[in-house]
Amino acid sequence: MWERYRRDLSLIRPDAWRFLAGSALMGAAQAIPWTFLQLYLDRLQYSKAEIGSILSAEAWGQVLIALPGVWLLARRRTPPLLVLSCLATTLGTFVLPWLGSRGELQACKLFIGCAWWLHYIAIAPFLYRHSGVEERSTVFGLSDAVHTGAGVLGAFTGGRVVSELTERLGSEIDALAWVLSASSVLPFLAIFCYGRIRETAPPVSKSIRIVAALLENKLLLARFVVPQWIVACGAGLCIPFLNLYFQDRFDKSPETVGELYAAWQALATVGFLLSPIVLRRFSFVGSMVLLELGSIPFFLILAFTQNYGLAVFAFLVRGALMNSAGPILKNFMMDASPDGLREAQVALNGTAWGFAWVVGPWLGGWILDTTDSYALLMCTTVGFYLAASASTFLLLRPLDPRSRAYVPAPLHGGPEPPA
Repeated sequence: MWERYRRDLSLIRPDAWRFLAGSALMGAAQAIPWTFLQLYLDRLQYSKAEIGSILSAEAWGQVLIALPGVWLLARRRTPPLLVLSCLATTLGTFVLPWLGSRGELQACKLFIGCAWWLHYIAIAPFLYRHSGVEERSTVFGLSDAVHTGAGVLGAFTGGRVVSELTERLGSEIDALAWVLSASSVLPFLAIFCYGRIRETAPPVSKSIRIVAALLENKLLLARFVVPQWIVACGAGLCIPFLNLYFQDRFDKSPETVGELYAAWQALATVGFLLSPIVLRRFSFVGSMVLLELGSIPFFLILAFTQNYGLAVFAFLVRGALMNSAGPILKNFMMDASPDGLREAQVALNGTAWGFAWVVGPWLGGWILDTTDSYALLMCTTVGFYLAASASTFLLLRPLDPRSRAYVPAPLHGGPEPPA
């Protein structure tokens, strides 16, 4: 097993390594606001519904950039677009905590959402093009692993720095603001990694009509979009408030929350690295459904327990299992999609996710303000996850070449077969 893994690592191409280095920096940059922004807004006396509305503005950015991003990534070289994404993320992250009103915060989060999502749309198609069949599953797992592994350092270090600055400045609010703003250095450093990638031509031939390919493959696109939209509906309700869950239910400080998120990301990193091994034992769909269903009992523990140690255990295991399906899904989407459709497939999934997160954080915050019940919130999310697992099984099995339900079908929009 490990010998196979080492061989896969030796096959990874230099441009893929450069991408992974940039992705690590972006992962650390993402982890800091993901861990501490909600706590910062809570200290500023925003209600949970207001916090949810600020967070959902980033999802609007994802929705707005998704289809334009498809066109850009299909028609332009990827490295300059990654550099543009990093520059925009740097600017938005730097100014975010210094903005004075909810409207300004929402506008900034929308801007950051556009920048981040352009980067996200690029990941799977780029890695698919810059990897071979033998090492591809390892590359996809490693991509999420380095992104999340760097997030361990970001969340852990951020929590420690918040604690240290609080003592020096005498204000936890100021400490959180400085840590959030300083995280803008990380996407700026990623520019130097992405700028060294050598890609001489756009990924998609201009002879391929993207709109025609979308229309001709609408059923294929829908098979992937529907399960992910259901997952996103459940996640958007609850996941943005898990850091506040530990604060409200167990009275934990930002430093402790940072350590918890670092530990979660460390376990998720292990899960990402093991995802190629899971995939070799099961089919694409079998692996995803197994991991999603396996996470649900731990979510229920998290919902009802009043024991801090048990809550931490459930939080860590649930997150690692659920997120380990991510690299497998990306690999599967790229494998099932023809040339000219891969960027669109990722973008449409992102659009579905964005629409769900436009409403989810606001609705989740409203539920918490109204009922003060994290158990209700988490049980609702579990219901969505069960429905998502069922739809994944029913809709995607016919596309899985390792499934007995596999039905080979012609894909439109890709290169013409040889005459």
